[in-house]
Amino acid sequence: MVGAIGTNIGAALLDAFSVALLIPFLNTLFDRPALDIKAGWVSSLLHATVGQLMVSGDKMSSLRNVIFVVMIVVIAKNVLVWVSGRFGAELQEYVTRDLRNSVYKHLARLPLTYFTRTKSGQIISRVLNDTFETRLVLTQIVTQSLQAAALVVSTIAFLFDISWRLTLMALVIVPILSLVLQPLLKKLRRGNRRRGNQHGEMASVLQETVSGVRLVKSFGAEEFEERRFTNASDTYARTTVRLTKLSFLAPPVTEVIGMLIAVTLLWVGAHQVLVDRSLTGADLITFLVFVLRLLQPLKQLTAVRATAQSSLASAERLFDILDTPSEQERDRGTIRVDGFHRDVRFDNVGFSYEGESGRRETPVLRDVSFTAARGDVIALVGASGAGKTTLVDLIPRFYEPTAGSIRIDGVDTQSMTLGSLRSLIGIVSQDTVLFHDSVRNNIAYGMPNRYSDAEIEAAARAANAHAFITALPEGYSTMLGERGTRLSGGQRQRIAIARALLLDPPILILDEATSALDTESERLVQAAIDRLLEGRTVFVIAHRLSTVRHATQILVLDKGRIIESGTHDELRAQQGAYSRLYDMQFRSATRVDVVPDVTPVPSFS
Repeated sequence: MVGAIGTNIGAALLDAFSVALLIPFLNTLFDRPALDIKAGWVSSLLHATVGQLMVSGDKMSSLRNVIFVVMIVVIAKNVLVWVSGRFGAELQEYVTRDLRNSVYKHLARLPLTYFTRTKSGQIISRVLNDTFETRLVLTQIVTQSLQAAALVVSTIAFLFDISWRLTLMALVIVPILSLVLQPLLKKLRRGNRRRGNQHGEMASVLQETVSGVRLVKSFGAEEFEERRFTNASDTYARTTVRLTKLSFLAPPVTEVIGMLIAVTLLWVGAHQVLVDRSLTGADLITFLVFVLRLLQPLKQLTAVRATAQSSLASAERLFDILDTPSEQERDRGTIRVDGFHRDVRFDNVGFSYEGESGRRETPVLRDVSFTAARGDVIALVGASGAGKTTLVDLIPRFYEPTAGSIRIDGVDTQSMTLGSLRSLIGIVSQDTVLFHDSVRNNIAYGMPNRYSDAEIEAAARAANAHAFITALPEGYSTMLGERGTRLSGGQRQRIAIARALLLDPPILILDEATSALDTESERLVQAAIDRLLEGRTVFVIAHRLSTVRHATQILVLDKGRIIESGTHDELRAQQGAYSRLYDMQFRSATRVDVVPDVTPVPSFS
């Protein structure tokens, strides 16, 4: 920044000085004393720099020497311009990099509520497109407007010394331009923010189509998705055209107003030369050259203001992310826990999601109370929307309870530091997330250097994954496709189980991982799950009730409340909601299965 500012100011001063050298040149050409000038410090500057080069009685030698100085000054100025361009390029690129990295770093630490109310396409657009747009304001400020501003300031300084009256008249252009362009700039800022949101919508449609391409093709919805994208693309294009038309108004308006001022100055200056005799002809010509040179940097500055509206609108969208408090900023926990010893206790826990207006919606959980002792398997059953996933999401504090408390070994989870709490908990979801990375790094996700190859292989063997991994082209070094598309559903689940086994958490949250698998894959995954459960406290979201018959405690949820709890046999004996759900699933399975299923019933034993 210091280098860019210094070289830009130096280039601007040299540029103004090169124009001032017109005075001795013109005076010599018009057969007047070379340094005959009405100005004060400009006259002193010229005497100090070219005074010794003026050869008395030899006009051609004097002109040659002045031209030689002009060449040196122009070369030096352009060297400084090149150096300032290098400084500016490094500055804008590295600041953009830091901004992009800061946004991503902060984004990864935002609470889940931010992601549930913001489209993924909007997020991607902000991290990639808006950071790129924001760099434009850095480019313009550092490499163009900074140089233009320095040139304007140095030129005005020379103008004041030549004729302060004419200079004050010339400066009328600044407030006039500001008044004329202000409504235009406001429209550009609003329009560019709207355009950024439209770009996010376009990215969202694209992201949804790519991630759900199987569904699109299976429903023959290509034309429907094409219409969605073309509508978003057309809206974005129309907005861009409107904004471009507006931005193109700034330079011609600036030039027309500037030319009117220049013509006025020409008339008044001629009067001062011919009538008042307060200026020489060389002074006036140099003054007018300065004014004409002033128009270009002024055009650049006004164009920068128009261009900057797009960058500033993008910056506002970025700071929407950066100004959202992260989980760590919201975390008030001070207690670091190093293990799990006794139980997890829910005491009258309630929760409701926060709507877009910031108000809490209808409670999803109400007065939930139960205790899970160390080594217990707690199964959560109930209809969709009963609150099962929300309940387990409260344990690692993906969301904070709005009522009651959750205690681990008697300590409120909100009093624990977020990092130490989550280090106790492992999650295996039905929707397994794998990354475009090697099998080894997917198993040791987030900590590839913490575990040895032997430890990773042992976890894979325990998860019944070693056999298919070694059959891959490069074994544990095989790169998986995005979201692990090179693997089957059962293989992805076993990779996820190996990941949890390697982490070895004392508390496990399991969104039933076998419900969407074929019989053979289910058998292998279930065997891996049985090993995973040993010695752990487990919370199981159960979709098929046959898989939780041996759970320590089954909690039946309905509309956010626990309406029944007990073992499988106890709940069957009560002939309540659980028994009805079980019978309904059993009858449905009996009607659907043409060939009786004689495979052993999976269980969490």
